[in-house]
Amino acid sequence: MKLSIVIPAYNEEEAIGVVIERCLKEKNNIINSTNVDDVEIIVVNDGSNDKTKAISESYEAVKVISHEKNLGYGAALKTGFASTSGDLIGFLDGDGTCDPMYFIGLINEIERENADIAVASRMGLGSKMPKIRRLGNKIFASLVSLIASTYISDSSSGFRVLKRDSLSKLYPLPNGLHFVTAMSTRAVLDNNLTIVEMPIKYKERAGKSKLSVFQDGIKFLYTILEIGLTYKPLKFYTVLGLLFFLLSIIL
Repeated sequence: MKLSIVIPAYNEEEAIGVVIERCLKEKNNIINSTNVDDVEIIVVNDGSNDKTKAISESYEAVKVISHEKNLGYGAALKTGFASTSGDLIGFLDGDGTCDPMYFIGLINEIERENADIAVASRMGLGSKMPKIRRLGNKIFASLVSLIASTYISDSSSGFRVLKRDSLSKLYPLPNGLHFVTAMSTRAVLDNNLTIVEMPIKYKERAGKSKLSVFQDGIKFLYTILEIGLTYKPLKFYTVLGLLFFLLSIIL
């Protein structure tokens, strides 16, 4: 069984080299500790205007694909997915916030639970996620869980492993940062997909974040509501009615 690791990167010159080196270092550990017998690493340079492309291309063991212009986080992942050859597809951000050693646990969770997707939850003890982002993630996760009747603590995590054959059930997915939120929502609302979580330690990123808490937060919320309305309209309207009722009492 082969694992393909996809690393989307946009202006990540401060961290991309460290992330690649960590992934290369973990290749043998992944092979020795899971059912995986081969690992490939793919970096998708999403139109960076810094040294991200040059740094990535300096590693001969890594495949680098470049967009001529910035197309978005989700677009970079989809480009990477299309270039993979693994039975399992893993991905993590190029900002150095997550340790690729956790790929071992995610792969084993998929095998143990016969799951389609394993998500690395950044919401546990010891996480260094900024408070405003932690609050936003809790709100989104609670909303997804209400609509789906399935609890997921970190619907926006960009560190996960999935089975290749699950992609056709998850698409279409957006090109922006709300790609992973849409993937999580689709997975918990589809009875033919199983999603599991594993807690990890998360640290603050290197360099400036590309996430706009307000603008991207609105996109995340819209994505959850849109998919919820498509998959479970009755449950969606019930939850929405309950929220308005609670708000009317509070206000």
